[in-house]
Amino acid sequence: MKKSWSAVAAAGLAASVLVAVAPASASASASTSASAPASTGATAASSEGASASSCAADPQYFAYYRTWRDANASWPGSENDPENPANNTQRMDDLPAGVDVAFVFNAYVSDDSDFWDVLKNEYVPNLHAQGTQVVRTVDIGVILDAPSADTPAAYAAAADEILAEYVTDDGLDGLDVDMERSLTAAQVARVAGVFRALSEHLGPQSGTDRLFIYDTNQEGTHPLTAQIAPYVSYVLVQSYGRSVSGLQSTWESYAPYFDACQYLIGFSFYEERGHDWGDTTEPFTSSRAAQYADWQPTGATKGGIFSYAVDRDGKLPGDDTITESDFSWSTRLIERQDQAVTSR
Repeated sequence: MKKSWSAVAAAGLAASVLVAVAPASASASASTSASAPASTGATAASSEGASASSCAADPQYFAYYRTWRDANASWPGSENDPENPANNTQRMDDLPAGVDVAFVFNAYVSDDSDFWDVLKNEYVPNLHAQGTQVVRTVDIGVILDAPSADTPAAYAAAADEILAEYVTDDGLDGLDVDMERSLTAAQVARVAGVFRALSEHLGPQSGTDRLFIYDTNQEGTHPLTAQIAPYVSYVLVQSYGRSVSGLQSTWESYAPYFDACQYLIGFSFYEERGHDWGDTTEPFTSSRAAQYADWQPTGATKGGIFSYAVDRDGKLPGDDTITESDFSWSTRLIERQDQAVTSR
């Protein structure tokens, strides 16, 4: 089941804690001159990110939409599952026009669910019509497991398979890779090899409009960062529950590899029966999410902000009911970060 992503993996993005990871086996990997072993067929990546001229002019608002809470979601045995979708009424194309990128964040939903046909034939066209791009999220495990060998040919074949299964078959606008773990040197080399192969079809080096996004709860000192930076359109840092005072130091760990306009920080809405990160507590004006909209790196302007579990927009901590959202928080945050930029 290639479309499906385990519930354990899905829980990872919501349960993220930003940590610095620097495995001893890759102690020198933060250097931009680090290179993959010759036997892997991967070469060292430049530390230079995409040109600022390729960035969007306006602040971006990205949103992770959980497929299992969609009105068309289904999977075998769901009637006995705590996540039973029987009462779902929200549709992905209900997202407001101010959302620049909507992520298809999947768990539970099976390959034979009607959701996938509706996604391709209704949601994507409707979201495109309002100016929202649609991108599929996959776990880093998809990248690690895809190659049959560590060779350029195997990486290229893996990239073709990933692109077809997760992007082109559903008419989507790009791929987002969720990375929340430490990696061995060999794994870093493999991921870099597949990213390089994917970069021929996605991202700033592809000559296309397809997005290639890297989202993570790791610091920029992670050994993978320097290797994949030239290939991706944006880097999204899961900053759930963090103090605003720590945002600058995290940005500084990414600054050698990315332009500020490629950098987005994220908050989480309260998930049913989930952890309360405290990002969206009332009053709105002093909430962490609003502070994230306002915050900018010293001497620069960030790309924007993103939300996880946007289908839970407006839910207060402890409210586990499943109802449609009016996306009032997202709408206000979009307006707020636009104002924050114009007032600079």
